[in-house]
Amino acid sequence: MKTITKYICVSIVLGTIFSCETQKKQEATKTMEAFTIPQDPINWNNEVIYHVMQRSFYDSDGDLHGDLNGFTKKLDYLKELGVTTILFTPLYESGFYHNYFPTNYENIDQEYGTKEDYLNFVEAVHQKGLKFLMDMETQYAQSGHIWFDDSYQNPDSEYSDFIYYSDSLNQFPEQIFRPSKSPLYEFTAWPGNKHNIVFLDLNHPRVKQWMIDFYSYWVDPNNDGDFSDGVDGFRIDHIMDDLDYKGIFTNMYQDFWQPIFKACKDINPAVFILGEQSNWNEYGDQMIIESGADAAFGFPLRFAIAGEEGTHDMYIDPSSNGVTMEPNRVHKVVLESLNRFSDSIFSVNFLENHDTARWATVVQGNENQKRNAAILNLLLPGIPSIYYGQELGVVGQTHEWGSDANHIPVREAFPWTARINDPGNALWYKDSAPVWDTSFWKSDLIDQLSLAHQKKDPNSLWWHYQQLITLRKEHPSLRLGDYMPLFENREGIMAFQRTYQNERTIVLINISNERQDIPMDTEGYTTLYAKGATPANTTLRLAPFSHYIAMDKTN
Repeated sequence: MKTITKYICVSIVLGTIFSCETQKKQEATKTMEAFTIPQDPINWNNEVIYHVMQRSFYDSDGDLHGDLNGFTKKLDYLKELGVTTILFTPLYESGFYHNYFPTNYENIDQEYGTKEDYLNFVEAVHQKGLKFLMDMETQYAQSGHIWFDDSYQNPDSEYSDFIYYSDSLNQFPEQIFRPSKSPLYEFTAWPGNKHNIVFLDLNHPRVKQWMIDFYSYWVDPNNDGDFSDGVDGFRIDHIMDDLDYKGIFTNMYQDFWQPIFKACKDINPAVFILGEQSNWNEYGDQMIIESGADAAFGFPLRFAIAGEEGTHDMYIDPSSNGVTMEPNRVHKVVLESLNRFSDSIFSVNFLENHDTARWATVVQGNENQKRNAAILNLLLPGIPSIYYGQELGVVGQTHEWGSDANHIPVREAFPWTARINDPGNALWYKDSAPVWDTSFWKSDLIDQLSLAHQKKDPNSLWWHYQQLITLRKEHPSLRLGDYMPLFENREGIMAFQRTYQNERTIVLINISNERQDIPMDTEGYTTLYAKGATPANTTLRLAPFSHYIAMDKTN
């Protein structure tokens, strides 16, 4: 791949670099859905997102790093599970294993593959009828990026416009997590390297135009109006109106992000923008309205399902007591979310992600709570997102090791098999202390967690997820229906009804460790999916931690 050594002008650089690296179109037949603009707006409530750190997914070349070719090889797995949209962590070059702070925005991290591998991957995704969202955090640069390296203490650098300096001598770049005019701070990155992280000058017209061109490129890489090789959307990490609350970059939603999103949608109106609101106590609808994004993350719902207090950002450690969910709090959050969002803006439901403890750890391995939360994750209103390995009950929580290694335990290799040395298992952190010492791969859990084991067991958590996703696909009420709480005054019962057109579906979950007898006319319902539920004329008997999903026969 080319490395940018000299900035001439934004349009020339992007045009030259990107066009030279664009592969020829594949000759294979593609479905029209893959590359044409839909006549009607996409209702993203029909989608199921699979959020994955690709470095940990599948290794195709034996270097223990998950890569693009490996992911392409495993697309049939995602089809079998039933998800419809893939969300990666960033792909660009970086000195950090998670790639969130770039050394080169244009280049694909070599451990993931080449630009050709990337384009082949995107086209393969579309040929399978799937969608792809690219993760971006483009507010910062890392030492090693030419914009910073060349401009630091060099005001005459042609890249000085790109980095925000608070002085005329370029001695004090604005830094993440540091007060203004602080000495350069070295952040420790796994496995021990040191890097600086500085702000781009997001107020500068040159930077703004560069970003518009950069994002637009990924929508239609060869500018031919055929989107089979383009992203279906973006996740914007850490989107803020006042970046890091420093008062330097303000009104960002309208002045910085809105022009970028508009440019992308001018190329392909179907492009989907998912913003990760920085304040996790917020629903995110205001961010959507002001920036022109399409969706936000349902943090309030995640906190409600876990029975946790909301937190402004990042995460809290799981309670040693597991989860104590209050159904009425969940109902309240769902109804508030429906009031704020509509069929044109969306909320993404999740249980875990790359920043939080794994759900199986949050519930202290409680199998029933893993299964009940899956029902809520997939059947409550909103776009469900599954974090890779969640469908297997993978465990993990963050630690305090003084570097970004803190989060590797929630970003471990997907367990295709239980054997460490089997091909494909992307154990890039293997033998790296202290991460490897705490890995579930070295515990007795690995035998039960592996996909190979769970697919052989029809009662496994994997099959539970697959069945729920299938139900969601088959019944529009579970994707698009309105929401009505049921049995709100019944302690220990989480129940709701979803109705769409002439289809009405009910979901009842016994979240207690006691049997519950629910007065209802079960003769009027057709059971869709149940465990531990015994319908008996005018009573529904629910065993502890059981569930009952049924459709009204009178529809």
